[in-house]
Amino acid sequence: MVEIIKKYYFVLVFTLSLMIISGAYILEFFYNFPPCELCIYQRIPYFFILFICIISFFMEYKNIHFYSIFFLFFISFLIAFFHSLVERGIIEYSSGCTSSVENFESIEDLRLHLDSVPLTKCDEILFSVMGFSLANINTIISLSLVLFNIYFVRRVYGSRI
Repeated sequence: MVEIIKKYYFVLVFTLSLMIISGAYILEFFYNFPPCELCIYQRIPYFFILFICIISFFMEYKNIHFYSIFFLFFISFLIAFFHSLVERGIIEYSSGCTSSVENFESIEDLRLHLDSVPLTKCDEILFSVMGFSLANINTIISLSLVLFNIYFVRRVYGSRI
């Protein structure tokens, strides 16, 4: 089983990352759920993972590819976890990405502020499945992939890591 996973690891990771990115863009463009700033940041590690997987298809299996993907999954987990905390109001993020109210001196100050903030706020949940926001779902998926990678390394290399 471990040899099969080792043989198809990059295909599996490529497919999962492509499905995650595709799902995000389908929700954005077909169902009109625009991403916030942190949602866009969550996509970046997956693009790098896709790039590393494509490179690995043309090269011999290298440990650096595997460890790079592990690191990117961990970064994805951290960004998604941070976004989940911002959505739940546990951590406050920059005022340009939240729905905090400021006192404005004039209408022009309010207008300038409204022009500078994004349409979708990082602390508002626009889409959820069974009470889980997309950031929560990405946190769970990323953590699962980090744990899968740890398990995989332990099975393939034993305690030599």
